Amino acid sequence: MSAADLRRPKRGRARRGPARRRRRILVAVLVFALVDLGALLLVAPSANAITCPAGQWAADYYEGTGLTGTPAGSRCDSEIYFTWTDQGPGIGGLGTENFSVRWTQTVTFPAEGTYTFTGVADDGIRVILDGTTVINGWVDQGPTAYTAEPHITAGQHQVVVEYYQHGAGSVVAFDWSGGPPPTASCEPGQWSAAYYAGRTLSGTPTLQCETAVNHDWGAGAPGVGTLGADNFSVRWIRTDTFEAGPVTFTATADDGIRVWLDNTLVIDEWRDQGTPTFTGTVPAVTAGEHTIKVEYYEAGGGAVARVSYAGAPPPAPLCQATQWSASYFAGTALAGNAVAQRCEDAVDHDWGEGTPGLAGIGADNFSARWTRTDTFQAGQVTLNATSDDGIRVYLDNILVIDEWRDQGPEPYSETVDVTAGTHTIKVEYYEKGGGALVRAGYTTTVETGVSACTSIEWSASYFNNRTLAGAPVAERCEAPLSYDFGETGPGVGGLGGYNFSARWLRTDRFRGGTTTISATADDGVRVWLDNTKVIDEWRAQGPTTFTATVPVTEGVHTVRVEYYQGDGGGLVRASYTGGGAPGPLPAPPPGGCTSNCQGSWTVLPYEAPVRSIHATVLRTGNVLLVAGSGNNQQNFENGVLTSKVWNPSTGAFADVPTADDLFCVGHTQLSDGRILLAGGTKAYPTATENYYGLDVTYIFDPIAGTYEIVGDMPGGGHWYPSLVNLGNGDVFATGGLNETGSGNVSVEMWDDSAQRWKQLNEVQQTYSYWGLYPNMILMSDGRLFYAGTHTFGNALPGTSGSEIYDLDAGTITEVAGLRDIDFRDQGGTVLLPPAQAQKVMTLGGGNSYSPLDPTAKTDIINLSTPDPSWTAGPDLAAGKMYVSPVILPDGKVFETGGAKHNYNEYAVHEASMYDPVTNTFTPMPADPLNRMYHSSAFLLPDGRVAAIGNNPSDGSFDLGISVYSPWYMNRARPTISDAPAQFNYGGNYNLTVSGGIGRATLIRPSSVTHSSDPNQRSVDLPITGTGTSISVEMPTNPNLVPPGYYMLFVQDSSGVPSVARWVHVG
Repeated sequence: MSAADLRRPKRGRARRGPARRRRRILVAVLVFALVDLGALLLVAPSANAITCPAGQWAADYYEGTGLTGTPAGSRCDSEIYFTWTDQGPGIGGLGTENFSVRWTQTVTFPAEGTYTFTGVADDGIRVILDGTTVINGWVDQGPTAYTAEPHITAGQHQVVVEYYQHGAGSVVAFDWSGGPPPTASCEPGQWSAAYYAGRTLSGTPTLQCETAVNHDWGAGAPGVGTLGADNFSVRWIRTDTFEAGPVTFTATADDGIRVWLDNTLVIDEWRDQGTPTFTGTVPAVTAGEHTIKVEYYEAGGGAVARVSYAGAPPPAPLCQATQWSASYFAGTALAGNAVAQRCEDAVDHDWGEGTPGLAGIGADNFSARWTRTDTFQAGQVTLNATSDDGIRVYLDNILVIDEWRDQGPEPYSETVDVTAGTHTIKVEYYEKGGGALVRAGYTTTVETGVSACTSIEWSASYFNNRTLAGAPVAERCEAPLSYDFGETGPGVGGLGGYNFSARWLRTDRFRGGTTTISATADDGVRVWLDNTKVIDEWRAQGPTTFTATVPVTEGVHTVRVEYYQGDGGGLVRASYTGGGAPGPLPAPPPGGCTSNCQGSWTVLPYEAPVRSIHATVLRTGNVLLVAGSGNNQQNFENGVLTSKVWNPSTGAFADVPTADDLFCVGHTQLSDGRILLAGGTKAYPTATENYYGLDVTYIFDPIAGTYEIVGDMPGGGHWYPSLVNLGNGDVFATGGLNETGSGNVSVEMWDDSAQRWKQLNEVQQTYSYWGLYPNMILMSDGRLFYAGTHTFGNALPGTSGSEIYDLDAGTITEVAGLRDIDFRDQGGTVLLPPAQAQKVMTLGGGNSYSPLDPTAKTDIINLSTPDPSWTAGPDLAAGKMYVSPVILPDGKVFETGGAKHNYNEYAVHEASMYDPVTNTFTPMPADPLNRMYHSSAFLLPDGRVAAIGNNPSDGSFDLGISVYSPWYMNRARPTISDAPAQFNYGGNYNLTVSGGIGRATLIRPSSVTHSSDPNQRSVDLPITGTGTSISVEMPTNPNLVPPGYYMLFVQDSSGVPSVARWVHVG
């Protein structure tokens, strides 16, 4: 009943439903008064004028508000629950105001306990128990609720309710609840569980006995009575015997929970909530039997209720460090005092139909507890147990295996993380009847594999059994976790196709929010996020996919996958979303130019000796210039195919013999610093045929200065392919025209560890044509982002102009918001510095097949957001295509070159400096030479920018080389006098510098063609220390810094960068 119910006008005497002795009064927003039972009035009510049957109230109604004189009328009321408005109480001629009532009843309370009295009145109310006033609200008032909680002994007691009505509204109601809750008759050691409809533990419950309060109903119902999945409550009660000392309770709940020991409230978390865990300790419990009570309610969503407790352990025999302390009990509930105790070397018993051989313990109906301590290194502990009948296994009082039921011999296994130090293992067991068997043990896995693998890899351990028991027979780093073993097995550690198990661990940084974890297995699989099991499907089954979406905080978390293969085919795959987060965003670069900031261009006094279409900065500081036929069909037909290595310091050029036409090849640096070149020109076009792509692959050695042919690409020819470095060292390749002049739709993967191309059936294929030189950038989570810029024509492959490509899943997701999607031909794309920001910018672009002018628009996207989309950036000073963006060591991006169309008269002489911090362009001097089709610009190790190439539509080629010197080239430069040659992921490295350093950064050397350098990136390294000795910290995520050689720069507090020092990463 709500306050609105009590105030609703009714005619005459108002009663709801049939008469009953108990009625819960629900009051919404009312003034509540909890009566102080220590300051009560003693009242001797007068005798009633009427006698009523048991269970009814003898009611005397008086004129006036003082309960004086002779009653105007008397009657028997079945309940006190009235709202009188229009006609008053309808007795003795009383009106609607200025009357009073006394109700009296002798009530039989069934058991001693604390009861709750609730009274509501407008106006005054008093409640008297055995002559003592327990509620006193004897004042004029609107509808007001009062409660009292008297302790009442079992038997008969007199309850009197007095009420007066003065004026303006008449409400009165009274009821009581509480006392000992209903319980089931259960065996010692069991919980009596009472399940109620509704959240308030009221009404008639469904009773049952339970062995533990350990429920995760999820979104389902408890399966008790007719209860649904939401809006129910439960009370569990049991007794247990404790030794003198503290008792600690642990409770996990979704939603409300509270726990008592005897009459002491230990945990009180009565509210809607997720699944937090609470603990409470009663510090000094007396030895003997005590009562534990747990109350719980479920509102909506998931439902979880778990409670455990641990008291002072009973005295046990002194056992050796390697032994188990065993206690045996009569009965199946571990109740009372142990009948026998002894030390045992192992929990390994098969008693069959016999007994444990202990006095007082028979063949059936007994229970046992074993405990021992052991010292572990940090890592994982796998607990194994087999039993007939029930078994529970704890690690440090945390219940890990809970199979407390009658059963035949069944094996169980669970793995948990442990810290270094001493831990306690406890095994509990009961035997009900029939055969008796119990075995329990554990194995440890030290955290060696995890530290050896990067954040994009899984640390894998393989076992020659189904239970992850013993030492692994093989360990290695793997990515992705995707295996179809069939009936041949994993091919490691001598394992066959059947009866093996494996564990994979991966530590990754999550962006926060939710993660969806997916696992597919034949047979059993289970998955944890940190120490929370989110998928548990540990059984024989055909290939089945399971998913779980769970909340995850921003930061580093560990995903653990466990799998076993019984017989038949074997398969396991696992993945998750939201990982690969880039981590904290570095501080902005220090200082910056304040005057004389324009810099200057110099046209070198010598020209390039080749029609260079492709330029790659080598780890020697030299530059590989690749021409092939140089877009000259006569050269192609005459076999004049060229490449040169340019030394910018001396101006010298070294010849590189070139056997195939590498014009329009794809290229990038490999993890060892060599250069991978794939594809090229197989044939020039005819009147009826297109260009044909080569399938050849070469590796260039910067030290030897030579090419080595390493085989063909399995997917056929590629003319204008893009090559993208991945975090594991592999190289992704796609796009271009195949050997027959059609768009090549294959996805190619260079296996860096095997030094070969994977076969097409080893790589997820989407059969999507990405166009020519599609600009694809590796994201921090390992996916690829196609930024919409490419060479020639309209947008490909989708409708939005840009896409995210999931390599592992083989899926493509459209990304909205890119403007002018059909005018991004040979626009620029750059992963803005620092790479940790995961922001990409597109700059300009046009359409080689359109007479319309190019766009001046830039667009920016933040790839670290869950659902990224483009936003408008500042416009370029002029619309242009053939844009070359170059990352500088001061944290800025220099853009140069371009034209409206590929004719010299349409050249655009404009350059500017983009600041990612302020999101602004600042005009800079323009390259004095035309830089249009087949032009490139790239960063040299000293911090200058070189620009080469210009191949307008008349077929000519400008061989001039121009070099831009940014503002910092005429400042005093900081220096790096000492640095390690090798940087590993997650490591800290000491540098000797000139002092005053505010920033350190790694810049990947350029490998550029057609305004496309998808692997260009700058990664900031956190600095500690001051003065001439500083330490820099490497990221743990190889997707931010794919392996290879990098230029290491430091920047002083004025913003001036050093000359680069070459270091190897990975």
